[in-house]
Amino acid sequence: MKFSKSWGLTIYFRGRKNRLPNGTNDREAYPKRWIAVLVQMNCEKKASTLLNKSGYETYIPIQQEIHQWSDRKKKVNRLIMPMVVFVRATVSEEEWLRNQSYIYKLIALPGSDEDKRKFATPIPDYQIDRLKFMLEKAETEVTIVSNFNVGDNVSVIDGPLKGLEGIVSEADDKHSILGILIDGLGYACVRIAKHCLTAK
Repeated sequence: MKFSKSWGLTIYFRGRKNRLPNGTNDREAYPKRWIAVLVQMNCEKKASTLLNKSGYETYIPIQQEIHQWSDRKKKVNRLIMPMVVFVRATVSEEEWLRNQSYIYKLIALPGSDEDKRKFATPIPDYQIDRLKFMLEKAETEVTIVSNFNVGDNVSVIDGPLKGLEGIVSEADDKHSILGILIDGLGYACVRIAKHCLTAK
């Protein structure tokens, strides 16, 4: 087994695959990927701003809602994952993130290889893209659940979420619950009419 050091990290070369400790190969050289970090309560925006100033891309999952009173309406931003901020970072940058006072921990799927190695669970770009699309277009409340009764893979063919792909769980005769997986966190779910869905 040969090894070399790059950016203070040991890169192991085993045969042709050249796997790194985070499961990628040496050609990928620790690319940036989305991870989720847990921050102090009510400090999501502050944490995001501080991370942005340090050169990190961040995303806070927010759904805009209209609250109705007898005399007025008001647009309100609702956090769908309180205390969670998504950050694009490399494995080598995770140690720096752990040392920030406003970050409690990096989120890893319990029992996963990343959890055992003390890495955060990487979240594919397409999952973040789907979440952003759902939050921007959904006309009903989006919720996060850890337990989801997984059904068929579907595509949305009508309505504001047209083009979104996910999985469905039964709601009632006319509606289904459409869920999209967010690795390490569960499913973002929204209620949707069955006639808007088609099996993949």
